[in-house]
Amino acid sequence: MTGPARAAAARLGAVAARLGLHVRGRMGARPGEQRFPGRPQPSGLEMEAHSAYAPGDDLRHLDWNLYGRLDTLLMRRFTAEREVVVHILVDGSASMGTPPGDGKWTATAELAIVLAAIAIGSRYAARMVILRDGAHRASLVHRRRAGIAHMAELLDAAPPSQRLDLGQALGEYAHRHTEGGAALVLSDFLLEPAALEPGVVALRRRGYTVYLLQMLGPSEMEPARALASGELVDAESGERHAVAFDADVLARYGVLLAAHQDAMRALAARHRATWASFSSETPALEIVIRDLVRLDLVRARR
Repeated sequence: MTGPARAAAARLGAVAARLGLHVRGRMGARPGEQRFPGRPQPSGLEMEAHSAYAPGDDLRHLDWNLYGRLDTLLMRRFTAEREVVVHILVDGSASMGTPPGDGKWTATAELAIVLAAIAIGSRYAARMVILRDGAHRASLVHRRRAGIAHMAELLDAAPPSQRLDLGQALGEYAHRHTEGGAALVLSDFLLEPAALEPGVVALRRRGYTVYLLQMLGPSEMEPARALASGELVDAESGERHAVAFDADVLARYGVLLAAHQDAMRALAARHRATWASFSSETPALEIVIRDLVRLDLVRARR
């Protein structure tokens, strides 16, 4: 049986190939195709600056024209071109599969694999990581389109389960992967902002450009659509809470949800990260070509 990520990769692969990812991140050591102006290097394709000749410099890059005019030995320096790795960090906790009928995990897996396909098609390297307490599941770093299928299989083989301290998980990931790059974090972010903040800080300190992409189910945005009264069970802790959704409770819930999202947006702004929120009812392709284009995370190729 084909899972949601593999189905999305097959269905949306051709569309993803016409889109480009636009992210920045720390310049890696591996040569690549992402330009880093302002950090000239001894060789490359596009000349950017000159430096004084020093013994041992490659004479092939000596600017003979300037030597003839100025009688000074100057070396041509070129715009750095390096690889940037896009780390797609997916919340794999039980919360992402709750409520079951909202399709939150399916929507998240589809968006994650489409972002991976766009990244590879844009000449970035990509790694898919499913975050879980003490047991992250990660793909290799993929640079070719064949890697998309491997990342889709990873997503489909690891349905959401268990608990997750997302802030701690992001901090541990930043500690282990010091190369930096771009971190696209997909979660429902239903945790206190103070618990998330250390993880965002750790990623930023390692040179990651951070995108916080929230996926909520329709029942989380409008609880009355799924439940009028009954008992809520915390998917991660198992705690039970009796509820009754009258008009006052629903109004209060809406205020609290908006305040929570405002706090997350403010957290992102404090640390020069990007925040966006989506509904699992919105198709992944629509999120990409409407919302992510608006964020300038995705661009149509010319």
